[in-house]
Amino acid sequence: MILPNISDRMRLCVLLISFAATVAIYFLAPNILNVPDIYIISNRLLSVLVLLLTYVYFHKLRTVREQNLEIRELEQAQRETMDDFIEAMPVQVWSADGHGVIDFVSNSLAKFSGKSKDEILDNWLALLHPDDREDTMKVWSHSVATGEPYLIDFRLQRHDGEYIWFKTQALVQRDANGKLVRWFGSSIDIDDLCRLQEESEHLASKFRHTVESITDAFFTLDHEFRFTYVNQKAAEVLGSTAEELDGEIIWEKCPIGYESPFAERYRRAAKAKQKLHFEEYFSPSGKWLEVHVYPSPDGISVYFSDITKLREERERLKLLDLAVSRLNDIIIITKANPLDEPGPETVYVNEAFTQVTGYEANEIIGKSPRILQGPKTDRAELDRIKRALKEQRAVRTQLINYTKSGQEYCLEIEIVPLLNDEGECTHLVAIERDITERLEIEKRLRESQKLEAVGHLTGGVAHDFNNLLTVIIGNSEMMMERTSDTELQSMTEITLSAARLGAELTSRLLAFARRQPLDPKPTELNQLLKGMRGLIRRTLPEDLELELTTSSDASITEIDAGELETALLNLVINARDAMSNGGKLTIETQNVTLDEDYAVHHFEVAPGDYVMICVSDTGIGMDEETVNQAFEPFFTTKEVGKGSGLGLSMVFGFTKQSGGHISIYSEPNEGTSVKLYFPRVSNVLPENLQAAKRNLPQGGTEHILIAEDNDLVMQSLERQLRSLGYRVTSVSSGHEALTALQNNKDVDLLLTDIVMPGGMNGRELADQARERYPALNVLFTSGYTENAIVHHGRLDRGVHLLSKPYTRMELATKVRLVLDENKSPRTR
Repeated sequence: MILPNISDRMRLCVLLISFAATVAIYFLAPNILNVPDIYIISNRLLSVLVLLLTYVYFHKLRTVREQNLEIRELEQAQRETMDDFIEAMPVQVWSADGHGVIDFVSNSLAKFSGKSKDEILDNWLALLHPDDREDTMKVWSHSVATGEPYLIDFRLQRHDGEYIWFKTQALVQRDANGKLVRWFGSSIDIDDLCRLQEESEHLASKFRHTVESITDAFFTLDHEFRFTYVNQKAAEVLGSTAEELDGEIIWEKCPIGYESPFAERYRRAAKAKQKLHFEEYFSPSGKWLEVHVYPSPDGISVYFSDITKLREERERLKLLDLAVSRLNDIIIITKANPLDEPGPETVYVNEAFTQVTGYEANEIIGKSPRILQGPKTDRAELDRIKRALKEQRAVRTQLINYTKSGQEYCLEIEIVPLLNDEGECTHLVAIERDITERLEIEKRLRESQKLEAVGHLTGGVAHDFNNLLTVIIGNSEMMMERTSDTELQSMTEITLSAARLGAELTSRLLAFARRQPLDPKPTELNQLLKGMRGLIRRTLPEDLELELTTSSDASITEIDAGELETALLNLVINARDAMSNGGKLTIETQNVTLDEDYAVHHFEVAPGDYVMICVSDTGIGMDEETVNQAFEPFFTTKEVGKGSGLGLSMVFGFTKQSGGHISIYSEPNEGTSVKLYFPRVSNVLPENLQAAKRNLPQGGTEHILIAEDNDLVMQSLERQLRSLGYRVTSVSSGHEALTALQNNKDVDLLLTDIVMPGGMNGRELADQARERYPALNVLFTSGYTENAIVHHGRLDRGVHLLSKPYTRMELATKVRLVLDENKSPRTR
């Protein structure tokens, strides 16, 4: 009990009055009872002591009162502070008695729910979500009954009707005896956390679903390299299941050894905290894997995919790219548009493009291939290409383009549009082949075919025409010898000259067509040229200077000297006609070597050592077009009647037939040089070239068997041989000739035409005749030999040929030569 409030001044006054009264009584009051002074003094001292104790007591009472007042004020302040703290807290605070009856809720709950505290205390369960009430009461009842902490998550209805998640917990307060006295609880808003958790769980579920549904493998490892997650694909590749791998160290549970490239890279990524990307062969499954390793605070994440097929495709693409890059054909890929100017951009070219055009890849990428076009590029073909590409059709054509240096080349090009799945053209692929060389070869092939055609035509004409000329020449010569009529001799001479011109014309055609039978012998060109000097000088007018330059080391070649002389005379005559106003003719010989580089640019040339004869003049020269046509038969720049156009073509044919090479260099007003190259031969001695002596025809008395299918030629030949004193037997086929040989044992010479009817030509007749009569002499005659006794343009070794048409002198000389070679009698 707290005493009434007494002022300090009043207590002090009462104490002083009491003390004064005690002193006064002590001194003034009479000692009525006559008690001893000691007693009186003791009594008075005791009274003073009582007074002092009374004072002390009152002072203590005042102090206690003051302390109680301070305690009440402090408790009041604490309650006010606690109320303010509770109301200021972001959580909802509540309390309940020991029986679990809620008797206090904070204002925050009232504000949250929009209800008064009394309404809440009256029915707080009404605030809970209907789905949460049963579980909440069950947990609360268990805590009240057992005193265990109360902890639960439930949803409370906000004033706007929305339910918000709260985490609620409460602790019990007990008295000294352990009895449940009170519950103090709080509820914290965890709605955002729940939503975040729900979203996280959704994302995690979605992630798991995604990771499990992807075709690639994925797993995570902690810092001890234990599996924390493995999708099904990864488990399959690792040869296990996700359940078996969970929590296991990767190199202890899987066929990935501690020292394997995989494990080494995993440790490196974890240590360096850097992502890694690599490809490695996983031998347990026989697959190539592409692996991505990503470090994380929890360890590493590994994502890998089976790239075995991709790697095979990559290798195929690499091989394809290598093959395309090494193709001789040009590959150009451009964008599909624009087809109009400036043209589609180039996105790819192979190495052949650079080799052919001279442009580097970076000079064409991003630009249109139209930079290759030039003056001779066919605009009509370009328009046709554009129309086809607009219709998304492939197109093939030939065009002339230009290299970086400006040199033109011809190409065969095929352009193919590339369409995507929607049918839209995205790119154009051009495959181009440089056909410049091929066209040149085709041109030469056409020339060769033309030459072959001329050869066949010439052969057919020569066979019949030379037979006629043989008769004309033979009879004309005999008429010249037998007649004394001057006018008749003159007419016969004219006829003989015309026949000789015809024979020369036929000979030149055969030479151009490489059908002229050659009889090559080792020949020193210096000696041949010196022997021709006089003839050449007489061919040239006096105002033309002649210079012969013979190299001291000029070697020997195997050639038909007579035909070479004819070829050189043709060149000399052409040079003479090109220098109508005077000039200089130079003929030189020299040893040369035509190397591989020269052969590359002249495909018909075999690299090696050659002897060269060069005929140069200072005449009017020729332009490029004329040079290109110079060797064609019947082509001439001379006036009509002044040239047959067969001179250079004969030289060309003779040179080629001799295994040589011919070239012309000429420019207008700068003269012309014609070079003939013939293969050099070694370790042989040249034959002594002597001018043939023109003696009178020499005959004999031997027996000659003639096999000739042409009656006119047979009659003329019989007449000429008999006039020379020979005995003659004539037949018209090979079979008849064999019969005649059997019936006439004294035949010394078989003079047979090569081309005869009846299934047996002259060569076959000669072979069968010599099988029976080895010592029989054989002389072939023909206006066209074909391949019977001529191979590779040359007479077979040991064969004698009298080419039609021939003169009486040539006939007599050749017959006598063959008879004198073997004078032994024929084997009977």
